[in-house]
Amino acid sequence: MQLKSLNNTFYPLLVIKAIALILIFSFSNHAFSQNKQVKLNSSNYEKYIKSLPSFTMFGDNYFITGPSLKNKISTDNSDAKFHLGFRQRLTNFELPWNTFIYFTYQQKAFWDIYEDSFPFRETNYNPSLGIAKLFANETGITDGLWFAFEHESNGRNAENSRSWNFFSLQYFKPYGDDWVFRIKTWLPVGSLTDNEDITDYRGYFETGVTYTPSKDLYFDADLRQAFHNGWRGSIKLGISYKISKKSNQFLYLQYFGGYSEDLIDYNQHVSNLRLGIAFKDLFFNFKN
Repeated sequence: MQLKSLNNTFYPLLVIKAIALILIFSFSNHAFSQNKQVKLNSSNYEKYIKSLPSFTMFGDNYFITGPSLKNKISTDNSDAKFHLGFRQRLTNFELPWNTFIYFTYQQKAFWDIYEDSFPFRETNYNPSLGIAKLFANETGITDGLWFAFEHESNGRNAENSRSWNFFSLQYFKPYGDDWVFRIKTWLPVGSLTDNEDITDYRGYFETGVTYTPSKDLYFDADLRQAFHNGWRGSIKLGISYKISKKSNQFLYLQYFGGYSEDLIDYNQHVSNLRLGIAFKDLFFNFKN
């Protein structure tokens, strides 16, 4: 009884802290979007980078909850999912080819909030060290590259351990005022003992697009395709609607279908729909 009582107290406090971190990153990123004094062009690259906060969000931060769509909807197959991410610029001097070094960290957790003891089913950790490069002309940003060494694991041991290391390369391309296209590819390095066939389900690349018809509404789509007999991969769809005019807060609906939403069950097909609140990474939002 004492252990159950402790869990009922500990897990809500842990999530409150997680949400507090999301809020901190949200306001940091909002400050970036509002206080950016320098407009990037081909002549002021280093000045522009240095005008940005060295510590900001990395990826959308969100807390969402909802059911699996593979079975009859119930509390038994519903959960919560949250994602935290930040980046820290490690250099304030321009490296060769106008690049800067960043450390990033992302954490994704799946929380069974509808069970009595509020257990966390799975948590995935993803730190990386990377080099970023933006390209610009007299009108502003034209595209960007991000090369990184990444580690991803679930922090567990024995048969429940999942981890791998990989080099990744991301390319971003804005198109007009409303679209941003992106592609990411990766190459595993080192041992894959914990999950030898993970690339059979996650593949080697991911493509995505964001459509922003207004500064208050975003549509996101990300697709992974694995090179395997039959279709393996995943699709993630998101709709974000801004609910606060003075801060970076969005009502967020996310659908994930396919494989490798988490590491522990990367080879199991899922279909999940969740709704909650998000704080968007506005680095490539050219409307603000």
